[in-house]
Amino acid sequence: MEERPDLGNVMAMMSFAAVVSTGGFSNAAKLLGYSKAAVSRQIARLEQSIGVRLLDRTTRSVTLTPAGREMYARCARVVEEVNEANQIITGMVSKPRGELKVNAPVVASLFDLTAIIPRFLQTYPDVRLFLNLSDSKVDMLKGRFDVAFWMGDPFDSSLESVRLRTYPMVLVAAPAYLRRVGRPSAPNDLKDHPCIVETHLSKVGEWRLSDDVTVAVNRGPLTSNSVRMAREATLEGLGISYLPRFLVEDDIAANRLDPLLVDIVDESIPLHIIFPRGNYALSKVRAFVDFVRNEMQDGADAGQGNLLGLASAI
Repeated sequence: MEERPDLGNVMAMMSFAAVVSTGGFSNAAKLLGYSKAAVSRQIARLEQSIGVRLLDRTTRSVTLTPAGREMYARCARVVEEVNEANQIITGMVSKPRGELKVNAPVVASLFDLTAIIPRFLQTYPDVRLFLNLSDSKVDMLKGRFDVAFWMGDPFDSSLESVRLRTYPMVLVAAPAYLRRVGRPSAPNDLKDHPCIVETHLSKVGEWRLSDDVTVAVNRGPLTSNSVRMAREATLEGLGISYLPRFLVEDDIAANRLDPLLVDIVDESIPLHIIFPRGNYALSKVRAFVDFVRNEMQDGADAGQGNLLGLASAI
């Protein structure tokens, strides 16, 4: 038979933690909104329940016994969990406020995020936003980030995702490279060319050019998780790369890069905003996701509304 939790002991543990953290019974009573006598009774209850003395009391000080030090480490965790739960509940019902941690690709400026964020902060002045730029997968499940932007398919089934836009892909090479090596005339020709591989937009050794065409490619001198690095290497004539067209649009217009197999390449890559399950319930996250989605969704995706039905679940 399962033992019922002793809720009185939970309150006593919180009182004990308050006495230790504030340095005395009077300070703890003020913090908790109790009388000094009530806090003292809670501590006595806890000591009686576990059968050991936790505090050595004198008229001038309160010190921890060895058992008290061990107990405090555990009681402090209880208090931390209660405070975190309170913050989450408050975040569900209050207006957006507090720190919002966001990760985005290094090329975020090219899809307007650096213009959208200031508008968001003007709309929600009680939010303090921390923006980290990285092309790597981020560990969101341990609380490092509240939301992240991701180019490509979501990489973790435990994360929620909302598709914002899709971007056409393009095969490109520098004119100097094409003069030196030659231009591929068919998808299978790519296996004879050094290919600069960006690892999170496509599988290593394989490029999907359209719904019907997936080709094996020869890894060239560079494999990277950075689209910016792949672009730079392509501009230097190190090989052929497969990148979102928006990243190299100016290079194509200025004849620094040539598009290849344009009659065949018909693939697009999605931009998602991703976040741990349950985070959408937090008002600051919900406000950010909804704001960005309204600002960024293109015509093809906008008609689909909220792809996960998240708003209706709140």
